[in-house]
Amino acid sequence: MRFRKLGRTDLDVSVVSLGTWVFGGDCWGEADDASSIKAVREAIDGGINMIDTAPVYGSGRSESIVGRAIEGRRDEVVIATKCGLKIEGSSIITDLSADFIREEIEASLRRLGVETIDLYQCHWPDRDTPVEETFGEMMKLVAEGKIRYIGVSNFDTALLSKALEVAPVASNQVQYSLLDRSIEEELVPFCGDNGVSVLSYGSLGGGILTGKYKELPKLSKSDVRSFFYKFYKEPMWAKNKRLVGVLEDIAKTREVPVAEVAINWVLGHEVVASSITGCRNPEQVRKNLPAGEWVLEDGEMERIDREWDEIFKQSE
Repeated sequence: MRFRKLGRTDLDVSVVSLGTWVFGGDCWGEADDASSIKAVREAIDGGINMIDTAPVYGSGRSESIVGRAIEGRRDEVVIATKCGLKIEGSSIITDLSADFIREEIEASLRRLGVETIDLYQCHWPDRDTPVEETFGEMMKLVAEGKIRYIGVSNFDTALLSKALEVAPVASNQVQYSLLDRSIEEELVPFCGDNGVSVLSYGSLGGGILTGKYKELPKLSKSDVRSFFYKFYKEPMWAKNKRLVGVLEDIAKTREVPVAEVAINWVLGHEVVASSITGCRNPEQVRKNLPAGEWVLEDGEMERIDREWDEIFKQSE
């Protein structure tokens, strides 16, 4: 497994990390706790050291599972969790007020069974709470030893810039894949210039870039892929299939799974410290692990980008 420095911190994180949204059992179908725990331990055994979770994943269920899985292995992992989202009825509300952050940190520490969280991330922007209040409270948590480093998630360039005026931000967790390259124009250069690492989620495009879908799947309204990702609809679907064909060709030559090619394309951008990949069981963890052991050659990166331009830009 390869490792990269997280922002300007002293943390070295595995270039492939484990995302645990699935463990919550609320958006990706029911999850089995025993299998989830085994998946975390399989990831650690395979060299992954960063585990990413959040209170909103199953209303604390994911954090509790991670806490059980890392018992006795705390020194082997970088724990990343989040704050700022609350479930009210059928709605999810953003709240990065000092009071709610304080409430969430105590609950997360308890569920995870740890004294300190390595990377504490604002999950989504809260336009109603002043940046000074949010990051002033985060700095207090650092001073108290409850968290080591501050991160954000889904912040655009303007908001990240304001946050950096108040506190050091180590990372920005954002959606980034060959199917969503919207961060490249402004956010990627800004992060690079300011020592902020990108943590990419959705690197496999909600599963499309694994090559497992041969035809457009039928998704229920509760399936996160039907509302969180825009890739499972035409005309995107047909374009995506063409792109997957390119990745499949490279994968065949290298004798690796298609998913490894997609993950390695993301990691081909140095500002990306780690690609957060989700899983449901230990078998899926084992499939993604090897992606952290090799790199795409310059010619392969150039070919993918050239084909991407032909598929997505020239057809606009």
